[in-house]
Amino acid sequence: MVRNEEKYEQALQFRKRGFTYSEIAKICNVSKSTISNWLSQQSFSKQIAKENTVRAARDNKKRINLLNKAKKTERTARYTEAVRSAETEYKHYKSIPLFISGLTTYQAVGDLSSLSQIRLASNRAIVHRIFIEFTKEFLGVEKRDIHFWLLLSGKAPLEASMRFWARQVGLPIARFGKTQYVNTKSKSLHKGTGNTIIGSTVLKRKLRRWLELAETDLK
Repeated sequence: MVRNEEKYEQALQFRKRGFTYSEIAKICNVSKSTISNWLSQQSFSKQIAKENTVRAARDNKKRINLLNKAKKTERTARYTEAVRSAETEYKHYKSIPLFISGLTTYQAVGDLSSLSQIRLASNRAIVHRIFIEFTKEFLGVEKRDIHFWLLLSGKAPLEASMRFWARQVGLPIARFGKTQYVNTKSKSLHKGTGNTIIGSTVLKRKLRRWLELAETDLK
């Protein structure tokens, strides 16, 4: 039994126009559960529910596409700005020894292929120390954004190796990721090979541009 015929009729009309239960409840100033009791068993209302579900999925997909497009545009703008600022900064930095040391170090043992990650691998702690200081000074990287992991021989003592590298590169052990092991007798892995990781597409774009400019200067 419907107590308020007027609101019931309103609810029917709004439902036939495709409104959701929540929307109808707000318009008619009744609870959503009441609207559901009035309409949920009616065949036309069930069909409206299916149509609303399809429409919501379609609209959501459209919204996601628009959001992704906006994100892509924003990322492209940031990458373009990173390259532009790199060109300006290079002119000021190229006479600074630490800047050139950082670039040559990365050119020699850094990962040049990845577009989204700065990664440098070496079994010489001083190489990492130089590069870490370079990233802090010229890329504005904080210690909390630098990750470090070790590649060790199967017989290398883990804790002693981690303490050694932590002292040498100036990073807390908390920044160390999962250590990997290899079976080898190579003396180069006595203390392990360190890997300095910074995940940032923007900073990698900037670093790559600096490397390009430095290479051009040498020609």
